[in-house]
Amino acid sequence: MPRKRLQEALDTLHQQLESTEELGEQDREALLEAMEDIRKALSISEPPSTEGALGRRIYALIEDLEGSHPKFAEILRNVSESLANLGI
Repeated sequence: MPRKRLQEALDTLHQQLESTEELGEQDREALLEAMEDIRKALSISEPPSTEGALGRRIYALIEDLEGSHPKFAEILRNVSESLANLGI
């Protein structure tokens, strides 16, 4: 179930990225890069060797986006929770 919830959160994030123009280029690139890293982490059978690095990056993105783009910060919180539940 956590993988399904994570995939749903990633799909929501992707849809929001496609439909908004209020996000700066740097924030957009950071989100796209994080999404790609999450997908890579999900495609391997064992957790990444840099334990917690992806989670820390996502948490930093949440902090960066919280004031200016709370909608994206909330979606990233859901992603972060799902990753933690999966041990990533």
